Order: sequence, then C-alpha cells, then structure tokens
Amino acid sequence: MLIHSLGASGGLEPQQGTSAFYLPPHTLIDAGTGASRLSDAALSSLSSILITHAHLDHIASLPLLIDTQFETLVEQERALSVYALPEVLEVLKTHIFNGHIWPDFTRLPSAETPVVRFVPIHLWQPFALPADSERTLQATAFPVTHGVPTCGYCISDGTSQIAISGDTGLSETTIASLNRLGALDRLVIECAFSNHLDGLAEIAHHLTPQRLATLLAGLDTLPNALWITHLKPKQRERIATELRQHLPPTLNWALPS
Repeated sequence: MLIHSLGASGGLEPQQGTSAFYLPPHTLIDAGTGASRLSDAALSSLSSILITHAHLDHIASLPLLIDTQFETLVEQERALSVYALPEVLEVLKTHIFNGHIWPDFTRLPSAETPVVRFVPIHLWQPFALPADSERTLQATAFPVTHGVPTCGYCISDGTSQIAISGDTGLSETTIASLNRLGALDRLVIECAFSNHLDGLAEIAHHLTPQRLATLLAGLDTLPNALWITHLKPKQRERIATELRQHLPPTLNWALPS
C-alpha cells in the first residue's frame, strides 16, 4: 500500500507544507498546506478526504482544493466525500463553510447535487474507501488525545496496514489505541516540540522526543517503520538530535519530507 507525504511540517516553512498524506489514487488524509503539491491528475482522481481534526494546519488547503475542483466535480456529476468525527464536521460547517469565510459546498451547485458530502464517522467503526477498480481500503478511526475532538486513522488493504495518529500528546488513550490496532507496517506520528519545551507539549497535547520514546515503550509491538512528523520548523535540528538520543537504535524511523 503506497502512501506519500505531501506535507509533514508543524509550521510554515519553504521546504514542505503542513499535514497531508496521499494514498493514491483516491484518498487524502488531512488537507494542510502540503495538499497543494498534488498534481492536477491526482486532484481530479480524489474521492475521499479524511480529516483528523479541525486545526488550521490540517485543513488549510481543504476550501481551496474544493474550489479548484468545483467545475470538474460538477461536470462529472460526483461529490468529494469528507470524512471526520461529527464534532469536527460541525466545526467545519460553522466556522469555515459558512458563506462568510468560504462558500458552503455541501449546498453547491445545489442542495440536491452538491460537490461535497460531509460524512460523519465513529471511533472503531470501519468504513470502506475506494482504492482502485478492483480493491477497496478499510479505514478505522481511533481515539487520540489532543485537547479538541481528534482521531487517528488506520488504513488496511487486506495485506498491510498503516496508522496515522494525527496530533496527539502522551496519553494512555493513544497507547491503548495503538495497541488495539495490533501490528503496523507503518506508523505516522507527530513530535512537535523539543524536550526543553516539555511543559508546552503537555499543555498543547503534543509530543517531544522523550514523550514519544515513552509512548513507544508502552506499545506491545513496535511498527515496522515509523514516520515522525509535525516538527516545529525552528526546532527541527534540535528535535532530530534528541530523537537519535531517545529512540531505540534498531527502530526504523525517518522524518518524511
């Protein structure tokens, strides 16, 4: 199962955008500024967008992405499906797609044939996503801790599975969720702050290298591969150094670009 990191930064920087992960050809997980790297062909093939939570760095490209594809979606007589927890969808409706910040595309070009469908999902209830003409993916939302309604997503194609945590702090909830998922081919998880900002990480429900190491120590099985994301740009080098100090030397980990 292919997954491409379009953006994995925890802030604004020229090297890469914020959170967006592409499972070709039809699925996007989060729509931060990294989603702007999608080609025209990839944009045209999208059918499903999964949102972990409503913080701006995870949804910044969503309004413009829909606007860019509006004409194509109308011509094809189809709608993009935006999946999220009910509380997250309510935030999007109230504060983004409200006719003031951005048009309500769930009612355009008409309420009967909109170009966007908001699809509420529920924790631990799997749902199917199209993968290609012969396969489907199974997605399962799982709980994490971030101070606002947030979930991660586990995606399986029947032979492998990956989990994207979204934003999370160190918590028994997140550890229990990852253990419930079982063996993972890849885990995508954040590490926003360096260790000297541990107090801020606790308040903001983010991870530091030390907190990430503690979280991983609580897992029954380590993932085969680990992508560490959401590093704050000005702390990137310091975080990377601390990760090398704290993570198990045999762990296969990387910072996706």
